[in-house]
Amino acid sequence: MANQDYEEIIGLEVHAELSTKTKIFCSCPTEFGANPNTHICPVCMAMPGALPVLNEKVVEYAVKAGLATNCSISQDSKNDRKNYFYPDLPKSYQISQFDKPLCNNGYIEIEDDNGNPKKVRILRIHIEEDAGKLNHNEFTGGSLVDLNRAGVPLIEIVSEPDLRSSGEADRYLKKLKSILQYIEVSDCKMQEGSLRADVNVSVHKKYEPFGTRCEMKNMNSFKSIQRAIEYEKERQINELEHGRTIIQETRRWDDIEGQTFEMRDKEDAQDYRYFPEPDLVAIRLSDEYIENIRKELPEMPESRKARYISELHLSEKDSNYLTSSKALSDIFEKTGKICKNYKAVCNWLNSDIARILNEKEIEPE
Repeated sequence: MANQDYEEIIGLEVHAELSTKTKIFCSCPTEFGANPNTHICPVCMAMPGALPVLNEKVVEYAVKAGLATNCSISQDSKNDRKNYFYPDLPKSYQISQFDKPLCNNGYIEIEDDNGNPKKVRILRIHIEEDAGKLNHNEFTGGSLVDLNRAGVPLIEIVSEPDLRSSGEADRYLKKLKSILQYIEVSDCKMQEGSLRADVNVSVHKKYEPFGTRCEMKNMNSFKSIQRAIEYEKERQINELEHGRTIIQETRRWDDIEGQTFEMRDKEDAQDYRYFPEPDLVAIRLSDEYIENIRKELPEMPESRKARYISELHLSEKDSNYLTSSKALSDIFEKTGKICKNYKAVCNWLNSDIARILNEKEIEPE
């Protein structure tokens, strides 16, 4: 059977590190790049008797992200324990959210592969703490644990399985990144791990029930995500064409080999034994609190794009490029205001600067 007889189903679980000055449950700084185990305390080391205190800024940033992605904000939320063992998780559980996330039922708009507008639904946005980091030494064969990242605040943005190609997944992720940067809740520096995605892929014959999904975890490159989706689609189709069964599992993407490898069986919610976090009180948000955050939302990419087209008479293509990054858009506006020639600034950014950024594989800041 030809590949075009199959449809791929893609959902993304995006983890964005929040730009707070301190961690989610303690006062340790969140600065990236510090010497190992220098930003730690009894709370993020899970010492007996050390109790967490929720950072209010984390809630504010999560609500802001929810409002910017058209979510409903829950006025009654809570934290939960997600139980699993891993060497860089000092408590042997993660404080996350399960059945009462802060944000539900949102969407963002992208273009499908034919250029038509498409809404990608967002199931939920919840807050959680990051784990530490294992530093592997291939020469000695051992691993060292750095807990600086343990307790750094995250939001997890879970999409519905509405994406149908690697191109749509790429546009969705870039749009989401742009939104988070515009509202200034995350710097979204993928090279530093502050934006990463778990990619769920399945395939099925058209007009038949969805297939079994496989997950590729902690991916932090647009190009790698597209390549991994394309490979995984072809792998699953090949398995089905040869009469084999797709196993629900977590797989690792190898960027050098250009393929995925089996890691472990995929866990379900019951495997984590969620239960309410007993050391934290419930999160109660008033209408006034939510509306005050809504009023503070800045001009969003779509609004800027419309303004560039209507007021500055830029093309839709140029407007899309300029608003794809808040830093780039800010440079455009500041430079245009000085030289009074927005079209010339647009051409400069769209040619010389774009070429330099692409050659050096860097993002505007």
